[in-house]
Amino acid sequence: MKKLVLINPHPRGKHGEEDLRVIVQMPLNLAYIAAHTPRDRWEVDVIDETMDEAVDGDGRLCFDADLVGITSLTCQAPRAYQIARACRARGIPVVMGGPHAITHFHEAAEFVDAIVVGEAEGVWSGLLADFERNGLRKIYDGGFPELDYMRVWPDRELLQSKYQYKYSSIVTTKGCPWRCEFCSVPMVQGKTYRERSVEDVLDEMEATPFRGLMFAEDNFYGYKPESNERARQLFRGMVERGIHKDWFGFTQFSTAHDLAALKDMAVSGCLGFLIGMESTDEAVLRKLRKGSNLKTGVENYASAIDNIHDHGMIVWASVIFGADLQTKDCFRAMTDYLLEHAVDVVTFGVHCPFPNTALFQRMVQEKRLLRSNWPEDWIYYDSGHLTHTLSHMSLDEFIEGMEHVYKHLYGPENLRRRFIETLKRNGSRRTAMFAYKVGMDWDIVFQNVLKNLYALRESGMYQRVMRENNLAVAAA
Repeated sequence: MKKLVLINPHPRGKHGEEDLRVIVQMPLNLAYIAAHTPRDRWEVDVIDETMDEAVDGDGRLCFDADLVGITSLTCQAPRAYQIARACRARGIPVVMGGPHAITHFHEAAEFVDAIVVGEAEGVWSGLLADFERNGLRKIYDGGFPELDYMRVWPDRELLQSKYQYKYSSIVTTKGCPWRCEFCSVPMVQGKTYRERSVEDVLDEMEATPFRGLMFAEDNFYGYKPESNERARQLFRGMVERGIHKDWFGFTQFSTAHDLAALKDMAVSGCLGFLIGMESTDEAVLRKLRKGSNLKTGVENYASAIDNIHDHGMIVWASVIFGADLQTKDCFRAMTDYLLEHAVDVVTFGVHCPFPNTALFQRMVQEKRLLRSNWPEDWIYYDSGHLTHTLSHMSLDEFIEGMEHVYKHLYGPENLRRRFIETLKRNGSRRTAMFAYKVGMDWDIVFQNVLKNLYALRESGMYQRVMRENNLAVAAA
C-alpha cells in the first residue's frame, strides 16, 4: 500500500489570522482530497503546519511518503516550495494545488512534479492512477464544475483524530460574479456562483459531530433572488430538522435586510456573520470596485447592523486600510462609525495586491510594489503587511492611523466595553461572548501587524521605493 501525505504549509514564526484560537479549523480542502483517495490502495496522513512541522529547522523531512500533496495560499508559497524541495531531494514526488498554484502555476511548476489548477476532486483519481503507472502529468485542470462532486463529504474524522479542531467549515456555495479590484476569488473559485443541493448540505450538517461550523464561502446568501430563496430554504431546513449549530459565515449587507432569513438563521444557531464593509467612503468603494456595497448603499449599513442585533446575532465587519483615496482621516472616521453602531467584531486587511488581480496589475504598472523578490517575497502578501506605496498618505500617517484604531477598539478595557455594548444591543450573552473571544484573538493579530509596519519603516524600504520611482503622496 502506498502512502499519501497531505500538507497545509505554514511559514515558521508567522503570526496572523490562522492563529485565531476561537475558530481554529481544519483545512477542509485536504479533508476532501482525503475522501477522494481510495483507501484500499492508499494510506493517508495529513500535516497541518499550524500545529506540526513537515520540515524541521535543518530542512529535514519529518515524515515518509510515496506521494505528497500540498495546498497553498500565496503567503504560504515560499514554505510550500521549501517542503517540496525537501521532498524531491528524497525522491518523493509532489503535487501542488490551491490558490497560488492557480494564479502562478508556471512558477509553482518549477518546484513540484504536478500542478492542479481549478478544483482537484474531479481529477484526483486520474492523477493517482497516472502516478501508479509512473505517468504523472505536469498540469491537471479540474476547472470549476457544478458541485455534485461534493456529495462525497470531506473526511473530517481523519483530521480531527490527529488535531482535535474546535471548528470545522462546510461548503454550501462557491464562486463570485463580482469583480472587486483586490479580490482573487473569481480566479480561484470561478466567476459563476455555484450552489450545492440544500438537502445534501443538511444531510452533511446532520452527519458531522462538530457543533461549530463556518460556512466556507464568500457569500452564503447569494446574489440573485433565486439564490436568496435557496439560502432561506437552507436556514428553514436547519430549523425543521432541528439542526442547531454554532455557525457563522461570510455574506454581504443585503442579507441583513431579509428579516425572514435572519429569524431562521438565529433559531438555527447562527452566531452572526462577517461582512466585507471595507469602507464607509463611496469614492473608496468605487476605487475598490466593491459593487455589492455600492448596490446596498452606505446609508443602509446602519439599518443592516440594527437588524442583525435585533435577532440576537453579532456583526463581524471586515474593513480595508491602505486603499487608494484613503487619507489619514479614514482611521478616525472608521473608528467613530464602528463605535457609534456597536459593531461587535472588527477585523481588517491591509490593502493587498494579490497575484494577478486587477489591483496587482495596476500596482506593477504604477511601480508601487514594495516587495517583488519572488517567490521569497510572497510571504508578505497576506493582508497583514503593507506591500505597496500609499496614494494619499505617508507611511508615518498610516502607522499613526493604525495605532489610533488599536488604541480605541482593542486592548482589554476596550474589548470589555465593547462586550457590554454588544450585550445591550443584541441581548445574547452567547453571541456577545463569541465576539469578545474573537476580539481577544484579533488583538494579538493587530499587534503583529503593527510590528510589521514598524519593521517596514525601520528598514527604509518604503522611502527608497518612493524615491527610486519618483512617487509622491497625492493631495487629500
